[in-house]
Amino acid sequence: MEDLSDIQKFYKDQTIFITGGTGFIGKLLIEKLLRVCYNLNAIYILIRPKRGKTAQQRFNDIFDYA
Repeated sequence: MEDLSDIQKFYKDQTIFITGGTGFIGKLLIEKLLRVCYNLNAIYILIRPKRGKTAQQRFNDIFDYA
């Protein structure tokens, strides 16, 4: 079994709620959590409609590049 970093230990089996996930820092945070903290329980992202796009369209814009 591999050793977990302090960050991985802290977020192990946690549920995370993120606001501002479509901004630059929010995208970096989501990417880092998904890549490094693979043992998260769930990530919830609050996205509001903005600039003529629905929340679903903004969500899809983030994950279309994955």
